[in-house]
Amino acid sequence: MKRINILLVDDEELFRQGLRSLLGKEEFVREIHEAGNATEFNQQLSLHVIDLILLDIKLPGIRGPELLLNQKKKNDYPKIIAVTGLDGVEVIVNLLKSGIDGIVYKLDGYAEIVKAIIAVMQTGSYFQEKTSGIIQANAHKWDKVPPVSLNFNENELLRAIASGLTTKEIASKLKMTEATTETYRIRLIKKLGAPNTAALLAYSYRNGIL
Repeated sequence: MKRINILLVDDEELFRQGLRSLLGKEEFVREIHEAGNATEFNQQLSLHVIDLILLDIKLPGIRGPELLLNQKKKNDYPKIIAVTGLDGVEVIVNLLKSGIDGIVYKLDGYAEIVKAIIAVMQTGSYFQEKTSGIIQANAHKWDKVPPVSLNFNENELLRAIASGLTTKEIASKLKMTEATTETYRIRLIKKLGAPNTAALLAYSYRNGIL
């Protein structure tokens, strides 16, 4: 994995300092920047190239999902992992619907944060079994996707994406080139009208694919 620039966004300075100290020892980290509120968040993004944002969803003056939605409107935005102490179903569903790339609970510890970072940077998303369970139980809360007929390759691709395989691994599994795999993935997302991986998972559970 290439070395990346990380932005820590949390209003608790002690938490940021502790996480920064630990992440600074990781080989995949190039630079670490911090923000404790929306103003500092926007300043850091204007000053630095950020590959990944570790975002607390409780910030003074603005909620994390609002910051996330503002970022997702841009064509070239960093990957975003929510690092939260909250586990309410509605909170998690709203995060997933807004297009988060991964969710980690603070009580799960530092090792889980590292695992999530690596997974998101390599596969594009990271959802723990607990989060996948929330998606499955609340799939009906996503906007309805018009029924479509998927062919064999599309079904297999959807299963591979949901399992978190990299494009290279999916290509090998489906015996395609990486370029063809990526083309199929883009077509599948457009076909299902799903904006992100969480929505693809919701579609899969709702339609008995997973």
